[in-house]
Amino acid sequence: MTWQRNNSDLPVGTVCVADVQLKGRGRSSNVWESPKGCLLFSFSIQMEDGRVVPHLQYVVCLAMTEAIKAVCLEKGTPELDVRIKWPNDLYLGDVKVGGILSTSVYRSKKFYVSAGVGLNVGNEKPTTCLNAVLKKVNPLSRELKREDVIAAFFNKFENLYDVFSEQGFQALEGLYYRTWLHSGQRVMVQERSGDQDQFVETVVTIQGLTSSGYLLGITDDGQMCELHPDGNSFNFFKGLIKRKMS
Repeated sequence: MTWQRNNSDLPVGTVCVADVQLKGRGRSSNVWESPKGCLLFSFSIQMEDGRVVPHLQYVVCLAMTEAIKAVCLEKGTPELDVRIKWPNDLYLGDVKVGGILSTSVYRSKKFYVSAGVGLNVGNEKPTTCLNAVLKKVNPLSRELKREDVIAAFFNKFENLYDVFSEQGFQALEGLYYRTWLHSGQRVMVQERSGDQDQFVETVVTIQGLTSSGYLLGITDDGQMCELHPDGNSFNFFKGLIKRKMS
């Protein structure tokens, strides 16, 4: 069975775990290969309100960062300060150690969402992994195990998703903003100039997220705007397009 195409036929809550990934899917149809040592899994969930589906990936990101903290605390190891890079990457310092991709199928008035997670727990090539960083901080640190991380993840996700379902993402925003990398970040964005097929660049300061899940920014002259990726750049923060908010 192809998970991506048939996840709507699976029972809600189905989890698929892999040891090696050869054709993992990333943003813009990028293909990822993941060797042994990575935590790789997808799970299915059902949602009815399409307006909040885009925020699910943020709940998944938050659950994973909280899970890593919980496992470190349980094992008595130094806390790993894994942060969220919008919209769905996990960074440790300036190195990407994980990512999340959520896709959905609409059928019978419901959204069947597949959330895929990849986290480099124990393979330090070609960049680094969680255990390699732990060893640098304290050579005597106990290694994190994939099974411990995934167990902690679902414990955290269940609690966060309950809050999300009952109170909306606003109830999680405080924790999310303490975990992401972008509060107060200044970025260069593009805006179409008149009727011409040209863009002008403007500096915008990131304030948070809009209700639709995009970046909320403010220009130096106080204009609020919503920031969208251009759909072409591999780095979401290159080629951001500014849309005015009424």
